[in-house]
Amino acid sequence: TGTDKQRESERVAAKWEAELREGRYQKRCRMTWEEFHLQFMENGTASIKPTTVVNYQATFRALENLLGNIYLADLTSARVTAFANELRKPYIVTTGKGKKQRTRTLTRSEASVARHLRHLKAAARWAHRQGLLQKLPTFDMPNKASGASRMKGRPITGEEFDRMLAATPKVVGEAAAESWQLLLRGLWASGLRLGEAMNLRWDRQPGGVSVILNGQKSVLAFDAGSQKSGKVQLVPLAPEAVQLLEPIQRKAGKVFTPLAENGRPIGQGMHLASKIVCQIGRKAGVIVDVERGKFASAHDLRRAFGQRWSRRVMPPVLKELMRHASIETTMSFYVGQNAESTSAELWQALGNILGNTPKPEPCESIKNP
Repeated sequence: TGTDKQRESERVAAKWEAELREGRYQKRCRMTWEEFHLQFMENGTASIKPTTVVNYQATFRALENLLGNIYLADLTSARVTAFANELRKPYIVTTGKGKKQRTRTLTRSEASVARHLRHLKAAARWAHRQGLLQKLPTFDMPNKASGASRMKGRPITGEEFDRMLAATPKVVGEAAAESWQLLLRGLWASGLRLGEAMNLRWDRQPGGVSVILNGQKSVLAFDAGSQKSGKVQLVPLAPEAVQLLEPIQRKAGKVFTPLAENGRPIGQGMHLASKIVCQIGRKAGVIVDVERGKFASAHDLRRAFGQRWSRRVMPPVLKELMRHASIETTMSFYVGQNAESTSAELWQALGNILGNTPKPEPCESIKNP
C-alpha cells in the first residue's frame, strides 16, 4: 500500500477487497507521463493536423516542466488544477547573448491557459478510451469572457504601419526589403494570418489557400487543411487587397515570397517569418502592450484589418471576413472595442462644426510596391 502505518494499510486493503468483490478493481497503470507522451504522439495523432500536433507537444512539455515527470495515473483533478495554477504564474524569459541579453517577466493569457487545458483534456480522454487512465479528471475551463476582455496585442494605426514599412530595410536589408514590405502590405490589406499568407498561392493546391482575382467578385479559397477551423471556405477578398494584388498577378506559385538577406526565399519558415516581423515592429518602435513590453507582430496587422472593417460593415459580414467560428468573437474583439474610435469621431465631428477639421492620419497601406 506504500505506507508503514498499519491502520492506513488496513484501510487501503479493505478498499481493494471491496473493489475485488464487486468487480470494480483495475490495476493501477505505472506508465510515466513521458512514456504516455511518446505513445500518444505515435498512436493518438493520426487524424490531427500537424499544426495541432505541435500544440499538443507544447502542452505536454509545459506539464512536464511545471509538474515534473509524473505518472499518468497521477493525472487527477487536483493535478489538473495545480497545472492550471502554475500556468497562470509569471515566468522569466531570457533572450539574446552577451550585452544584448534581455530578461523579461511574462504571464500567459487566459486564452493560452484554456488552450493547454483543452489539449490535456483531449489527451486524457484518449488515454481513458485506451484503458490507460482509470478515471477522467475534472477540468475547470477558464471563462471565455475572461479571455475575451483583452487582446494579446492591439490593432496598430496607419501611422505605425508606415513606420514598420520604413523600418523594414534596416531589419532585412535593402535587397530583401521590397519582398517583406509586400508581405506586410498583404497582411494589412487582407486580414490573413501569417501562416495563411505564407502559403497563399495564385493556383489552387490540395490543402492550400489561393487567391482568385475577379474584380469585385475576388475571393480567397481555403481548403480544409489550410486554416484554423479546418473547413473548406470561400471568403470575399477586401477591395484594398484586390488593388494590391492585381498589378502583380501570376498564373501559379506563391503570392508572397519574402527573401533572406542573401536574396533567396526563406521557404516555409513561418516561425522565422514571425520572428522577423516582430523585429520590424521593434525597430519601428511600435509597442502594442506596454505592460508586457510587446512590440507589433504579424497578428496585430490582422487586428488592424478587423478594426478598420468593423467601422464599415455589419458584424455578420465582419465575421465572414475574419473567418471567426462565433459571432461572439467578432463582437468581443472588434465591434465591442470601438469606444475610442467613436470618441475620436465625435471630436472630429465637433471640429467640422467649428471649422477646425483635424488632418487625416497618413497611411501608405494600399500603395503598390
